[in-house]
Amino acid sequence: MTSWVTAFLNSAVGRWCGVPQPALLQRPDGETQCFRGSVLLCGKSSVYSALLRQHLTGLPDLELEDKGQPLQAIIFDGTQLQSTTELDLLWQQFTLLLPRLTHHGRIIVLSATVTEARCADAAAAQAALSGFTRSLAKEYGRFGSTANLLTLQDEVRQQLLPVLEFFLSKASAYVTGQVVAVSAALVQRLSPWVKPLQGKTALVTGAARGIGAAIAKKLTEQGARVIGLDVPQAGSELSALMRQLSGQPLLLDISQSDSAEQLSQWLAQQGMVLDILVHNAGITRDSLFHRMTEAQWTQTLDINLRAVLRITTVLLQQHQISDNGRVVLLSSMNGLAGQKGQTNYASSKAALVGYCQFMATQPQRGITFNAIAPGFIETQMTATLPVMMREAGRRMNSLYQAGTAEDVACAVAFFARPDAAGLNGTVLRVCGQSVIGA
Repeated sequence: MTSWVTAFLNSAVGRWCGVPQPALLQRPDGETQCFRGSVLLCGKSSVYSALLRQHLTGLPDLELEDKGQPLQAIIFDGTQLQSTTELDLLWQQFTLLLPRLTHHGRIIVLSATVTEARCADAAAAQAALSGFTRSLAKEYGRFGSTANLLTLQDEVRQQLLPVLEFFLSKASAYVTGQVVAVSAALVQRLSPWVKPLQGKTALVTGAARGIGAAIAKKLTEQGARVIGLDVPQAGSELSALMRQLSGQPLLLDISQSDSAEQLSQWLAQQGMVLDILVHNAGITRDSLFHRMTEAQWTQTLDINLRAVLRITTVLLQQHQISDNGRVVLLSSMNGLAGQKGQTNYASSKAALVGYCQFMATQPQRGITFNAIAPGFIETQMTATLPVMMREAGRRMNSLYQAGTAEDVACAVAFFARPDAAGLNGTVLRVCGQSVIGA
């Protein structure tokens, strides 16, 4: 229920006082088409813009031409900017195009990697695109629009297409101001007539409620068979959810030292191999560090971090994660930025980022490791915060609002797709470009 404080801040008086007013974000409503509307390709022509023109022309409900009409998306190809002088192209083109961008629009900038630049001048030009894109995200977030930068390795081709579709889609409504590296990898193109996760088996930890439940629902919606794992105390909620999703509940306390072996044995008994593993389970045991007990420290790291490493290691050793499988880790903005009273929690979530990035460098039979760092998300936990703290948390980002559990679930479902192989070791902030950790 909306509090009187929220109602006041969103009122005409709140607007008069200068309180940032959020736009109502357009989120997925069940349609499968990734994008509808008019999109303009600009920048300097390259193999990427030619590839995108061919691909986007084949999508229904999309108009790829410039007749002076309002634009739902602008894609700027900056991969061929070879000098800082050529950065003037940003001003020349965007000053003409941005006034035509509708509310809830998408701005996507493509860049080459700095390390593959031909000279220092070219490297500086490519690096400039990051600051430019992040700044646009801050300026246009008040309209519900997003701006993101995709950094492409030299050999990237088909790997770009599903990533671009995600950032054009409503599924990325709460993802803005991000720099995402796309690497060359073997990508399986999916039929538009088949659900992207059809036939896949997914395990979601901490699935009984909140973000975990939203992830389980989204994976099921996209065709996966879901195993929901949670502690025995959440048995009734988990069972009810799994019945609703035609999934399978698994009651297991992952803080137990033998939880990984128990899970492996259960999968073997069921004859199951996982295609998707989502490490969502986590706890908070907040306290200022000088008051924190050993139990608060140890329990947080045991569940949020060590259980993740134990389970993943055992499942990899037993080949219970399939070739070309997907492992998705739930980190946190507080893990990236730190937070007073959460040294234990922030340590565990920062560690997951390092683990993800290391595992992405290892030969893993095509298995990818990616992490998501949610910002301020509307959950039962954030609902208990003091009202002014909650309102501040909601508005401390470029979109001036909190995210939803579905926003996180959409990102997880994208990482889980077979055609998302071009993302490995990625840490995606689903935070509306939070000022925390910026």
